[in-house]
Amino acid sequence: MQSVRTAVQVVEVGAEENGRKLTTFLEARLGNLPPGLLMRLVRTGQVRIDGHRCKPFDRVSTGQKVRIPPVSIERREESAKALPGLDIVYEDGDMIVVNKPSGLPVHAGTGWTDSVHDRLRSRFPGQVFTPVPVHRLDRDTSGLLLCARTHDFLRAMHASWSSATKAYLCWVEGTWTPGGWRTIVSDLAKARDDEGEKVVSGQGRRAVSHVCALLAAGGRTLMLVVLGTGRTHQIRVHLADQGHPIVGDPKYGRGGGLLLHAAHLSWPGHEFFTLPPWTGDFRVPPGLSRSINDLVAKAPAKEGAL
Repeated sequence: MQSVRTAVQVVEVGAEENGRKLTTFLEARLGNLPPGLLMRLVRTGQVRIDGHRCKPFDRVSTGQKVRIPPVSIERREESAKALPGLDIVYEDGDMIVVNKPSGLPVHAGTGWTDSVHDRLRSRFPGQVFTPVPVHRLDRDTSGLLLCARTHDFLRAMHASWSSATKAYLCWVEGTWTPGGWRTIVSDLAKARDDEGEKVVSGQGRRAVSHVCALLAAGGRTLMLVVLGTGRTHQIRVHLADQGHPIVGDPKYGRGGGLLLHAAHLSWPGHEFFTLPPWTGDFRVPPGLSRSINDLVAKAPAKEGAL
């Protein structure tokens, strides 16, 4: 650990930082400081925006000049961590769409030193706004993950997420009776038992999934699921409650490797699609791609935020 005393800085707010809270802006520039210290620096007038006093939760704008006073910070000397890259489906100045592999968490947690967020930091070292995931996927779910390259885009997508469409492919145990779209509705809540935390039906928040069987083979069925709401483990619990757990589900099925893939992501002006990487008996024929997207366009209306 090394103690460093910074000099007075006057820094310009970049376009990617537009709309950030002042405290978050300062953290990005200085590193993680005690929240009380940041508040005190702002409230005592040591931090100024364009020469004027400001408040901790004011939002900064592109082109503004922010005065940052000298502070003493502790910096841990760490060797650079070599991380694998990411499968980038699309990238521009506002966003990155990642095809996340199964087994990789979106954010690192206890016992995990690799995540999508860590790989983004590795890909964009030294940036004051590191691209961040807009939403989440379970660690064992593969597929499309949207990441923001600017704070403006992050805020805009959070505000309009209910207009986005998210569709998943999965293999389930048993043969699902065909017949077009079917809607599953139940209340879901987190609960804890001897096996750890799970999601159970019958209480909690309303959850809506629209499901459609695509093909059956070997006593299993390939399903298309469009979210009407977006609760934790919603698809996994809804299908298990129907007697058709997702193949490989370690919590609600027999385990062995979850076959759940976020295949379609769209909102006005943008549409992305990827097939899952499954092989052998679980391979999804590429010829189904057009039919899947056509079905998604005809799915029942969504309900609430995704």
